[in-house]
Amino acid sequence: MWQFFADYPWFTLFIVIAAGSLFGMVRFGPVKLGAAGVLFVGLLVGALDPDVGKAVPAGLPVLGLALTLSPVGI
Repeated sequence: MWQFFADYPWFTLFIVIAAGSLFGMVRFGPVKLGAAGVLFVGLLVGALDPDVGKAVPAGLPVLGLALTLSPVGI
């Protein structure tokens, strides 16, 4: 099953975003993760199979960095 995620990195990306968005809506007492849920789900998927991280398309980390740092500049 994990090889499927390594073979289709764009599918994996959107699954992680969807699952992370749902995970971010869950309340843990007074705390709600929000968009950080995507980060935690991405870390979980990357930790479960190291081959998934190697299959990430070349421009995706740069895009993620730009989307993370752009609110800081605003």
